[in-house]
Amino acid sequence: MRGDYLHNEKDLINLVAKGNGPAFSQLFERYQDKVYKTAFFYLKSEAAAEEVVQEVFIKIWQKKQSLQDVTYFTSWLLKLTKHHIIDHLRKIARESAVLEKLGQQGQPPDNTTDFRARHYQYQLLLQQALSNLSPKQKDVYKLVKEQGLSYEEAGEQMGLSPLTVKTHVARALQSIREFLQKHGEIYFILLLIKK
Repeated sequence: MRGDYLHNEKDLINLVAKGNGPAFSQLFERYQDKVYKTAFFYLKSEAAAEEVVQEVFIKIWQKKQSLQDVTYFTSWLLKLTKHHIIDHLRKIARESAVLEKLGQQGQPPDNTTDFRARHYQYQLLLQQALSNLSPKQKDVYKLVKEQGLSYEEAGEQMGLSPLTVKTHVARALQSIREFLQKHGEIYFILLLIKK
């Protein structure tokens, strides 16, 4: 029977739909890598990818009766996986929005150690990323992103046109994103996407 699980997807899905535990274990063994690799590609985090794997297969077990209506299981599985990835990205974006607000306020909240640690880590990484910018990009970034000046105001201070300021800011953000991406910091990359 175990061999059948390995070779006949339709029978395997039907057994899982009927609540067969060993069949579900086989399903997990067969598809967990596909789910993990897809999640890791988008999330760039082993822990987050593993969490998505767990969530996806828990959802499959909870909704196992509906598997009988699934014609193309692999496509359905990838769609389910992407829904869970999107949920994770939304969660990260919400956390990033809080971090962004913290960065504007200049201090982390007192109520959670986790936020204080992330805020501190963000500040350290951002300073490292800024140190890689050209002097002009760094100055423009600080005027526009940290002091909140418009492109026109920053341009007046630096003797540059607003378009040149905008170009410097775009290049600075790209450089910072690339730096953070090398360090696998998806939280902070998402934070910068909105800027």
